Amino acid sequence: GRNVMSTSSVVTTGLVSHKYGEKAGEVTNEGLDAAGHAIGTAWAVFKLRKALNPKSVIKPTTIAKAAAQATSAQLKAKK
Repeated sequence: GRNVMSTSSVVTTGLVSHKYGEKAGEVTNEGLDAAGHAIGTAWAVFKLRKALNPKSVIKPTTIAKAAAQATSAQLKAKK
């Protein structure tokens, strides 16, 4: 993802510089850098929230299956 963003930024900046001048290219580069940092920050926050949220780690169906297996094992042990 970073390589794609970097390559896109370089190409876009070059095109804008060629068509509208160096100053416009610099502004475009700064804008794309800011957008890249914002996307990177949002992605990091998303990953952290997912890692810290136990509900995302253990799905309700997994808990239900484990409970059913434990109950089944207890019933078999009683027989």
